[in-house]
Amino acid sequence: MSISKDEITNACLTLFYKYGIKSISVDDIAHHLGMSKKTFYQFFKNKNQVIEMISKNFINQNFLENRKIINENTDVIDKILKIYKRILEQFHTCNPRFLSDIKKYHQDIYQLFTDFREKELRFMITNLLRQGKEEGIFREDLDEKMIYDLHIRRMNSIIDRTLLPDKYIGDPVFFDTMVISLIGISTIKGHELIQNKINKF
Repeated sequence: MSISKDEITNACLTLFYKYGIKSISVDDIAHHLGMSKKTFYQFFKNKNQVIEMISKNFINQNFLENRKIINENTDVIDKILKIYKRILEQFHTCNPRFLSDIKKYHQDIYQLFTDFREKELRFMITNLLRQGKEEGIFREDLDEKMIYDLHIRRMNSIIDRTLLPDKYIGDPVFFDTMVISLIGISTIKGHELIQNKINKF
C-alpha cells in the first residue's frame, strides 16, 4: 500500500491531538498507518520535523481564515465573534497536552505560536477593537491592548482546560464567556449588535 506525505502528516495530527505529542512514537505512527518505520523516514528525518510542519500548517491556515473573516463585509462584533468561535472549534478535539508538550519539549516550535499570537492575532484584534471604538460600538475609554491581553489569557485558560476543567471545550458556556466580556466593553449600540448576533452564533 502506497502512503503519501500528507497521509502521514494527517495521521500524526490525529494522534497528537488525541494523545499529546510526547506519548506518540514513530513506532505508534507506523502502526497506526500499517506501514514500516522506513516509510516514515522516507518523508521525514524525525518526529520533530512532522511537528514543525503541522504547526506551520496550523498557523498558516489560521492566518488565511482570520484574514478572510477580516475582509468580510460585516460589522466588528460579527468578526470578533467569528474569530473566537473558530479558535474554540479548532481546539474542540485537541488534547491539552498537544500544546503543553510543544511548549515543554519543542520550544523553538512553540515560539511560532507565540509569535503568531503576539503579532498577527494581537494586531488583528486590537485593530478591530479600535475600529469598534471609532464606530461607537465599544466604550471610548477602552484600552484595546489591555482588553486583548485579558481575552487571550481567558482563551488560553479555556484551551489548556484550567478554566472550568469539568467542561469540554465545545460547551456553549465558553463562547458565552467571550460574549459577556464583549458586553462589558460595549456601548448601548454595541449591546444591541451583540443581542442580534447571539442566535446566529
